Amino acid sequence: MRNQSFFIMLFLTLLASPLFSQEESETQSDIITSIEIIGLKRTQLHLAKYPLEKFIGQDRSSFDQNEVFAVVKNMNVLEPISAELIETEDGLTLRVTVEEKWSIFPVPLFFTGSGETIYGLFLYDANAFGIMDSIAVGGMYSNNGWSAIAMYNHTPNRQGLPGWFGFFLYGKQKEENVDNRERILRVYTADRLRFSLGLNYSITELITSSAGLSFLNISLDNKNAFNAPEDGAMLIGFNPRISMRRSSWDGFFLSEETITLEYSYNYAIIGSSYHQIEYRGNYEKSLLPGFRLNIRSGGVWKSTEDPLFVEGPGTAQVNILPRYYSAHYYAGLSAGLEKYIAKLRWGTLSVQGAWQCVFSGKENNDFYFDHGPSGGVVFYLSRIALPAIGTNIAYNMTSGLFQFSFSIGMSF
Repeated sequence: MRNQSFFIMLFLTLLASPLFSQEESETQSDIITSIEIIGLKRTQLHLAKYPLEKFIGQDRSSFDQNEVFAVVKNMNVLEPISAELIETEDGLTLRVTVEEKWSIFPVPLFFTGSGETIYGLFLYDANAFGIMDSIAVGGMYSNNGWSAIAMYNHTPNRQGLPGWFGFFLYGKQKEENVDNRERILRVYTADRLRFSLGLNYSITELITSSAGLSFLNISLDNKNAFNAPEDGAMLIGFNPRISMRRSSWDGFFLSEETITLEYSYNYAIIGSSYHQIEYRGNYEKSLLPGFRLNIRSGGVWKSTEDPLFVEGPGTAQVNILPRYYSAHYYAGLSAGLEKYIAKLRWGTLSVQGAWQCVFSGKENNDFYFDHGPSGGVVFYLSRIALPAIGTNIAYNMTSGLFQFSFSIGMSF
């Protein structure tokens, strides 16, 4: 009887084994176990693979090609062509085909609006040495002055080591401050020398941090000046920053949810020391493919009222204020919609509209509120690692003034 029971159990075990093996094999074949990238020419494979490794372990049923496209586009130097799952003996391989963008080239910058025209030319590499570092050297010229700029940003090591960045600027500029009705408040000429060094570190896939030291020297030429600051300044600054970023792709737009918080302490060797707190946030949400909600906000506060350290309206992410408008405090909000118009070989054309409002504060605690509509056309480049080309018109209902701008590689 014991032998009979033994053989029955052995028979059932042998019968069941193929079933278990088949079930395990089927389960294993539905899991992404490896990444393959096709189309790399300059970019190092391990760096391109790293952001995609989050898909390893994902089930076939939860795979979304748009999520893969969003990750690839976030690298800024690659354009996704396709993403597919390939069955292998060990499971599924995520095969991503990409095209490298033009990442090293002379970059023309151009902006015109609010009575100012800016020309710039930079030698730029968004993928230096094939490791996604960025480097730029060049200069800018406008009807109010000129500046020379150099910068380098080394991405954090994927093994946990931090990255680093360096920045240098020297320029001579005629500074002109106006109110929201474009009445001149102050005119003077300043030479500015600034350089900074710092570290950046990826805390998680979504959160990054950085901290840097900077040196700033401002010397004044008060010849033909009007209501100019009394003296220049020399400062040593310390500025930690933390940022969170998440993105999605709907087949037309790369939508982002970002928020950045930064604190700065500026110790004065000449002049007065001050604190600064700044924030910036974007919320872009696809309502339908090719149609999305855009909400942007920005603000800054400073503990000084020195006119040398005013900020322009771009800090508040609004463009209803004159370009030469300046303040020490901002809190701005822009909310609107954007619609895809055409998808061309070199990028995507869209039209957008928004309503903007902004609080701003000047010396002597004078606060102002402005609001009004803004709209324009934007062309997002897909084959070149360069920001968008766009034109915009805005109307300030408080001052009754229109603001117009056209830019290549620059915002507001």
